[in-house]
Amino acid sequence: MAPKHNDNDVLVELRPNKSTAESANASTSSSTGTSNPDDLDTRGVSVYHLQHVFLEKEVCRTTKKSFPWSRQRRHKTLSRASTIHDIENLHQGTLPGGVIRNKGANTICPIDGKMGAAYVHCLQGKDRVGEATHMLSYSSSYTIAEIVDTLTGFCCQNNLNPKRTYIWMCCLCVNPHRVAVENTITADKSGRRKAPSVDFVATLGERVKKIGHLLAMISPLSAPVYLTRVWCIFEIFTAHTTHGCKVDILMPPKEKLSLEQDLVQGGAGVNSLYEMIGNIRVEDANASLESVREAILQQVESGVGCSELNCQVKEFLRGWILSILTQLVEAREKTNGEEYDYCNQIGFFLDKNGEHNAATKVHQTALTICETNLNKNDKKKAATCHLLGLSLKKQGDYDGALKSFQTCLAIALSVVGRNHPRVATIYGNIGSILEKMGDYDGALENYEEAVAIRLPLFGKDHPSIATTYNNMGVVLYKMGDTEGALAKYMEALVIRESALGKDHPDVAATYNNIGAVLLATGDLEGAFSRFHGALAIREHVLGKDHPAVTATNSNIAAAQRHSHTGTQRSGAFEFSWHDHTVFVDC
Repeated sequence: MAPKHNDNDVLVELRPNKSTAESANASTSSSTGTSNPDDLDTRGVSVYHLQHVFLEKEVCRTTKKSFPWSRQRRHKTLSRASTIHDIENLHQGTLPGGVIRNKGANTICPIDGKMGAAYVHCLQGKDRVGEATHMLSYSSSYTIAEIVDTLTGFCCQNNLNPKRTYIWMCCLCVNPHRVAVENTITADKSGRRKAPSVDFVATLGERVKKIGHLLAMISPLSAPVYLTRVWCIFEIFTAHTTHGCKVDILMPPKEKLSLEQDLVQGGAGVNSLYEMIGNIRVEDANASLESVREAILQQVESGVGCSELNCQVKEFLRGWILSILTQLVEAREKTNGEEYDYCNQIGFFLDKNGEHNAATKVHQTALTICETNLNKNDKKKAATCHLLGLSLKKQGDYDGALKSFQTCLAIALSVVGRNHPRVATIYGNIGSILEKMGDYDGALENYEEAVAIRLPLFGKDHPSIATTYNNMGVVLYKMGDTEGALAKYMEALVIRESALGKDHPDVAATYNNIGAVLLATGDLEGAFSRFHGALAIREHVLGKDHPAVTATNSNIAAAQRHSHTGTQRSGAFEFSWHDHTVFVDC
């Protein structure tokens, strides 16, 4: 049985051997309309050929029975659902090849003059082959139909002629016969395959620069394989940092549809995608060849370093998601008023993932739709105003946020009345804005309103009551009332320990704030006790690398400096934002 394969093979590219390849060069150059032998390195297959010949005539009409690695498969023929690995398995060394190797088995390679050529070097005619206009970065776990459909969709969307859009992709443009041989002769006694004998990293940079346009194909939306592969991450980084090279991220058509449906149904897939991008670490990525993975990481560390690479790739991919979501909003903006909730959903995802400026614009679009199509006191407008207020608050536009929250409150009071949980939430958010603006009396007044509504609805031991007490403690401390602040924190702590358990992160936040007040009042022993209590919970629940752990350590360091110098210094207060529950409906 063949070894499990889940990544693009690093295909070896060999350079011309001059005289032995001259006649082959001339023949191939003539048939493709090119005359420079160097173009052999960057020759691509047309999208038209991929769709109408490679997929429809060569792959889907090929029997698998001649492929040793496919004998145990249920289906007897290749199909649109076949992956690149199904079509050609280079792990099998010199055993009978698949569609790609069979194509060039009896053709002299124009690069080295030996029998056995790359697929691209077997094609003739400008409608089939030409100087590559784009380079495709992908995983060999993708199906051939996904790849072809994605490329044809790209051509259609960008008004490109499929017969003049030439794609360089490693499985078709690097000689598989040489790769298969090298895979056989370079395997050591333990079966561990060694890295190719050429400098593939340098070859990648040269090719990316020459072609000048990378298409990175990411699929599936729910768990993109691409983001877990070291070679794929390195390819997109190389293209992104190469001067003059353009990078486009592509998804198969069905994945685009899936993304839209996912947003309507709650957006779990989009959230997962954001999380995967946030967790990208090239040093943890996988590869078919461990030796190749090691070589790539060595190259990265000798250059920008893994940390910088990770940051740049994350930033680029986050920008890609932002552009997709923005395009969806622009398309929906032209439709009727029922699309406001779709825009709000997108805005919520953007805001949640740190794209506050973009989220604000999306919520403003939703608000415009509401004002155009709905009554001025409609509860849907209230929801949009609340989300807009949250985005503006995170950008530091407190005046704008206060106006949005006040509009939301006025509508909510007229629709559901004062004694409603979401009205309490709005009061809490107004209080947080006034606290930021320095209006402490106004902040306390709104927090007290929130408590007055919640007590009869939820009872005195509800976590939302503790949240408001915590926030009131912050305001009282800023007003200089340390005794009042400590009392509110202790009330919040009793509720949280009872309702959430003693190891909950919110309990740790309250410990931290109590410690800060005790430090400010000179109770060093009490401050250390509370800070260390917060640290123990956070390290246990969140891990030692979490930002909250770093914040707690900073407060402990402040207490230590105070103990050495006698200088009064408070720790950092943690303002609880649980009042900022998204206002979805009234």
